[in-house]
Amino acid sequence: MNSMKAPEITDIVLVDDHHVIRQYLRTILETEPGFRVIGEAADGVEAARLMEYLRPQVLVVDIRMPGMSGLEVARQVNQDLPKTRIVITSGCSTEAYALAALRAGAMAYVSKDSVAQELVPAIHEVIAGRRFFSLPLSELTIAPYQRKLDNNEELPPIDD
Repeated sequence: MNSMKAPEITDIVLVDDHHVIRQYLRTILETEPGFRVIGEAADGVEAARLMEYLRPQVLVVDIRMPGMSGLEVARQVNQDLPKTRIVITSGCSTEAYALAALRAGAMAYVSKDSVAQELVPAIHEVIAGRRFFSLPLSELTIAPYQRKLDNNEELPPIDD
């Protein structure tokens, strides 16, 4: 009798308003054993519908999209599907955006400048229940803000 267990598969939904970016992210993720992209959306409204239907373990969503932003999608998914891990991607690597992502319920913030190197590790981290931030951001720079979040204190505002 073979006691080998089947490998765990992580279902992922990708959301970005640029088709080329979605295809690029899909290519990166499909080369990783155990990752399966089960859906894609080009905007937040489509993403919200898809998430309710597919219920993936991981959502990878762009922070800025027309209509419903990635932050709004993250807030909704965090409320409706609290077991889904959220990874925000962004072209902007600032603490303010990373904090907005945390506030919205994301566990990872990946800069599009380093997405090729950092997306797969970010997903592995969030699956394990840990946070991930692209460099130059780090847990050390974000930690004081996280404590404020945990204590329901006011954080600097950001535009969605």
